[in-house]
Order: sequence, then structure tokens, then C-alpha cells
Amino acid sequence: MKKINPWMIITIILVIVIIGLLFGRQITGMIIVLTPQDIANKAMDYLNKNLVTPNTTATFVSVSEFNGLYNVTFSYQNQNLSMYVTKDGSFVFISQPLKIGEELPQPETPKETIGSFLIDEKSEICNEDGKPIVYFFGSQACLHCMWEHPILKNVTEKFKDQISFHENIDTENDKEIFLKYSPRGYIPLIVIGCKYYRVGSGESIGEEIEAKILTALICSLTNNKPLGVCAEVEDIINQIG
Repeated sequence: MKKINPWMIITIILVIVIIGLLFGRQITGMIIVLTPQDIANKAMDYLNKNLVTPNTTATFVSVSEFNGLYNVTFSYQNQNLSMYVTKDGSFVFISQPLKIGEELPQPETPKETIGSFLIDEKSEICNEDGKPIVYFFGSQACLHCMWEHPILKNVTEKFKDQISFHENIDTENDKEIFLKYSPRGYIPLIVIGCKYYRVGSGESIGEEIEAKILTALICSLTNNKPLGVCAEVEDIINQIG
């Protein structure tokens, strides 16, 4: 029987390892350089473990070079977003790099009206069966939500035939609306007809005034109906910007 040469076995193993590395890495001299896909995989793993909301997942879309960085595009909650990663895979930047010397576009500041509500001047009035929708987003673990919720509920009950009330407490319903008007996920959030919205409660102005403001804002979308309800807050309706 021919004796097996141990050096030949070692040589074969080394060749196999090197071939594997060549398929998964680009080798420059003695330094193994991560490929763009390696960088993207590493960044996506970090993103999903540390930066997304629990029980949600971002998925990889593409990777490309961007001024000495890698631009990793990913899909998250029905949006394509980007992060930028150094070519050694050590650092990731979630916001887009800013070019020095280039003026930044100034964000539009929404117009504010009564009760610290903001006005969405770009969106159509959202409705259901021809009725404006009033959304509430909150949680039972949120003290400010639990202060606001019964006030809004009592107000909306006066408009049963004029509006549709979407009561979202500890649910994932109407998520698109929630993320549009509270992109950072803050609660409580009230959205009235996709025209008026506010993150936060009205505790600073008190229950009575808060109820009147909510009533006035809803009346402005229901053509002041019911007449008996809206007549009581006519002076506040006239203050709406």
C-alpha cells in the first residue's frame, strides 16, 4: 500500500481554503478586503439587531459606492431608505452625508392652529364612507394617553353621524397614518381628518378647553354639524387658522 504523504494533504487543504476565500473575498497582497456585499450584509445585521423597532425587519435592496463609502439601500416599513458604511465595515451612518459648501434645503414648518395642533395643508381630507376620520393613537402604559383618550372619546361621541373614529390603543392598526404624523413614534397622537394633527396631550390647557378645541376642529370638517354641538364652540371655530 502506498504511504500517504501528509504534506500533500496539507497542501490540498490550503488550496481549498484559498479558493473559498477567493470566491467570498477580494485578496490584495496579504490583506483580505471585504466585498461590497460583505459590507452590506454586516451593516444589515447591525441594523436589524440594534436600530429597527422590535419585531420588525429591514431587508437588503442594493449596495453601491458613494464618495469613498458604500451606500446600502434597504426596505423598511414600505419605504426604501439608505445608510452609508465605511469600506472597512467599521462605521455606519444612518443619515445622508452632507456636502460641505452646499446649502441645505430648509424644511417646511407646518402652520400651527388652536390647541397646538398643526395643519397638514398638502393632504386630502381622509374619510370613510364620506365621513372625516378622527384617529387616536396611544397606549395604556402612557399616562398622557390615558388623560387624553376619554376626552377625545366623549367629544367624538357627539359626532357619531358625522365622523368615523379610529381608536388605536396598543394596536398596529392605521400604521401608515401613525408613521406619517409621528415619524419618531411618539404618543399620544391625534389626527383629525388628516387636516389637523398633534403629538402630545392637552393637559397644559385643561380638560374643559381641550374638549372645546377638539370639538371646534371636528366641526370645521363637518360643516358645523351637528348644529347644536358646533354652535357652542362657534367663537373657537373662528380662531382656526
